[in-house]
Amino acid sequence: MNDEDHIDAALTAMFATSKQAPDEAFVARVERAVLAERKMAEARRAAWRRFAVETVASGAIVAAFYLLWRLSPELTLDQLPVAPSAAAILVLFLWLGVELRPAGAGR
Repeated sequence: MNDEDHIDAALTAMFATSKQAPDEAFVARVERAVLAERKMAEARRAAWRRFAVETVASGAIVAAFYLLWRLSPELTLDQLPVAPSAAAILVLFLWLGVELRPAGAGR
């Protein structure tokens, strides 16, 4: 048997059809894994889209605070009621912290 016959025999053995039946359980597990990954990707996209919308809304609130501050530049901090605006800023930062928590989880 020369090298060419040996290679042909090896290739024939490698590409021969299997005498065993296909493993249906393995195929079902792979299909379930692919479906789960597809659903996770959809959920991830929806979560990032929601995060982007809420970040833009938060930016609009910050811009509104800034514009209100710029409307009356002659007022000093002593003349302004700080408690309501500080509470609003605190709530805004808490909201942002809750929104950033899923992004920090890695997925």
